[in-house]
Amino acid sequence: MTVYADILVLINTYVNYFILLATCAFLRTPRRFLRLFIGSAVGGICSLVILLPQKNELISMLCQLIIAVLIIFFTFGFDNLHIFMKRLATFFLVSFLFSGSVYFIYQIFKPNRLIINNSVIYFDISAIELILGSAVIYAVIIIVRALNGGFAKKERKTVKMTVEHNGKTVEFSCLIDTGNMLRDAFTDMPVAVVDSSISKCLTIDLDNLSEDTIKQNKLRYIPYNTVGNEGLMPVFKPDSVFFGDKRVDNLLIGVSSHRFESEYKAVANYDIF
Repeated sequence: MTVYADILVLINTYVNYFILLATCAFLRTPRRFLRLFIGSAVGGICSLVILLPQKNELISMLCQLIIAVLIIFFTFGFDNLHIFMKRLATFFLVSFLFSGSVYFIYQIFKPNRLIINNSVIYFDISAIELILGSAVIYAVIIIVRALNGGFAKKERKTVKMTVEHNGKTVEFSCLIDTGNMLRDAFTDMPVAVVDSSISKCLTIDLDNLSEDTIKQNKLRYIPYNTVGNEGLMPVFKPDSVFFGDKRVDNLLIGVSSHRFESEYKAVANYDIF
């Protein structure tokens, strides 16, 4: 079967785009479509290695690792090594789900319109078949992700939250809900958003912030958006946080500029656990 370079790049760019979309869904990362397209295009161009002579498995795996690193770098950038490796591992997981499905079909049916060389897949299929096939695989991946915790996390519940910071301790009710998807772009830590009155109990008065207060609490601002509203929210890393008797270290506290007119004074996502 003849392999056309333009179709090869186009198909792999298209497939990589869906794999990156699924990766964002697993990571609960906001989708930046331009970056997704750039990362997909990089993967599509790198798929030209299928035209090279067949390599041994070790070299083939090394090539795939380099390609994956390039795709993740161009799609998400590099914040720190921990976050980068987490994104890379998730991308590999989604890619294995996709590639495993294709390889299963290849081994069972041995289709004449499919070639696998140097761990790169080439489909000789129509545009309609490509769209329908990738849509089905993407739907399956999302369903697997949902069954892996998405459905179980729909229940909202309130727990006791205790924050210790700079010698001060405050206890209040926190709503655990999937609605709060705020994360810090630099550390990838989830952010629990608290009522402004809570920060005052920790001697952080946002209405009268001084330079000493900002330095002492290591306050910084991260972007946020809600339905009909967006802006910058001050966040800080507390000395310790407990949800009931469970300590959670990988968490930032964001301070809302509004008061919560409810029985709870904070909102956090299930991801903190």
